[in-house]
Amino acid sequence: MMHKSKSYARLPRPAPLAPQTGLSLVELIISLALGLIITLGVTQIYLSGNDTYRQTQGLAHAQESTRFVSAVLSPDLRSAGSFGCLAEMGLPLDQVVDNRLNGGLVVPLSQPVQGWDYTGTGPGDSVTLAGALATPTAGNWASGTAGTSLPASLAGSVVTNSDVIIVNGLTPLSVPVDAGNPQNGNSINLTDNSGVPVNRIVLATLGDCSEGELFQKSNNANSSAITMAGGNVNPGNNGNNFNLAYEPQTKVYEFTSMAYYIGQGTNGEPALFRRLMTPLQAPQELVSGVETLQILYGVDTGGSNAADDYVPADEVTDWEEVASVRFSVLTRSQDDVLDQPNGRSFDMLGSEMSQANNGDSRVRIVSVTTTSLRGRME
Repeated sequence: MMHKSKSYARLPRPAPLAPQTGLSLVELIISLALGLIITLGVTQIYLSGNDTYRQTQGLAHAQESTRFVSAVLSPDLRSAGSFGCLAEMGLPLDQVVDNRLNGGLVVPLSQPVQGWDYTGTGPGDSVTLAGALATPTAGNWASGTAGTSLPASLAGSVVTNSDVIIVNGLTPLSVPVDAGNPQNGNSINLTDNSGVPVNRIVLATLGDCSEGELFQKSNNANSSAITMAGGNVNPGNNGNNFNLAYEPQTKVYEFTSMAYYIGQGTNGEPALFRRLMTPLQAPQELVSGVETLQILYGVDTGGSNAADDYVPADEVTDWEEVASVRFSVLTRSQDDVLDQPNGRSFDMLGSEMSQANNGDSRVRIVSVTTTSLRGRME
């Protein structure tokens, strides 16, 4: 018996679900929000770190400028008026030293220093620093010596609201006199090259320091002699032959009369300058970012070789009584590094210094240094 086979329709097998290959809209929004928060956080950290770095760099620049000013001025002030064994003779220098130079020195040999105070910047005065640097004429500065105006060679170079000082000093030569042949005509012979540049001023003293001569030399630093110049250089000498006979114990020094002041630097910023006054040399820019220099002079009125009072330059009646110098400098960063203008005022030796235009965004530092004049302690 035959059986009929039943046939069944085969249903198609459902296709497998495709794996998920992307984000849902909600997940995408959440991811973007988290990414934005992280990016903002990182950016904020970077900006904060960058501001801190810039402020730290600005502060470091101002501090370095302050240290440099002190490192330059303090040694020169300590040696001001130090004339070695000549000072031990107990006589005025103009009686011991024959000044052979044509014309007088800018600051007399007997004075260790002389200063000029900018009008209206003394203790008790309120000063607003200029927004733009200006270098007015000499009439804006006063010295305690009656009729002594700022030297013409400095007029028009010093910025407003800043003081000026000129320092007289001696530097012993590092090589001794040739004991076998100490003098040859108008030359003092040395055992090696003098190291003193051409046309500089020299002081030579006898071995017992009873007398000396101040004169301008004519030969170069690589010469093993100090040759007296004639009248064909500036300032030149009144003759080119020594009035003294120098012996093996002769002592020789380089004499400098150096001015320090604040001028406009090559980058347009205020800067500390120095200038050799005799013979007159081109100004030297030493350090940028020094905004103003304020100076007080410690006057010894009781003969104790110590300061009895500190006064500005226009109140010094006798510069030979100055026993110490107190100076203050205001230094600033090169750029605007603060978040907002810094309108604070600064006390500089009793003068209140305010910034122009309610301040800029630079970091500023005030420092004070007091230096005794070793030449007044001998």
